[in-house]
Amino acid sequence: RIRMQPLQPLFSRFPRIVRDLARSLGKQVRIEIIGGETELDKNVVEALSDPLVHLVRNAVDHGIELPRQRRSQAKDETGLIQLEARTQGDHVLLRLSDDGAGMDPNKLRARAIERQLLDGEMAATLDVQACLQLIFLPGFSTRDAISDVSGRGVGMDVVKTSIDALGGEIYLSSEFGQGSCVELRLPLTLAIVPTLMVAVG
Repeated sequence: RIRMQPLQPLFSRFPRIVRDLARSLGKQVRIEIIGGETELDKNVVEALSDPLVHLVRNAVDHGIELPRQRRSQAKDETGLIQLEARTQGDHVLLRLSDDGAGMDPNKLRARAIERQLLDGEMAATLDVQACLQLIFLPGFSTRDAISDVSGRGVGMDVVKTSIDALGGEIYLSSEFGQGSCVELRLPLTLAIVPTLMVAVG
């Protein structure tokens, strides 16, 4: 119990990160945070900091469109990012969603071939969900140019590695033109080991 702490101190960093990044990119974005009182193991919260910052910055940079693009699609000029946490049994679910551009499976497939991360024959067999999973490949990036925010080819693969190291799982869903959602399922604590004790005789 002593090891548990609320996520709110970590979550409280994100409104400023979103505001500053949106301003530098010429975008209008607001973030809605739900469940900051949800508690997690202190070590898990600390280890979550970098992956979550990366996911939030990704949502602003890759997800939310420029105001004029959103207007042309009959969307509100201000994009919405939602960050939600809740406890589910002995796990905590973190959900980060945006109402932005979403991901184009065909573009992801083409970029993976272009970067020689898989061949054309294998790429042709991938369904939509498998195409989305390509962003977790080391060296994958949809950006042609390197910027201060993205395009370095170091990104979602590092996030996945960090979540795996915590004994967690990461799920990605996206609808082209409508937005994307990343869900993290994390163990409530690292201090408890599931054990089966057997007495004989």
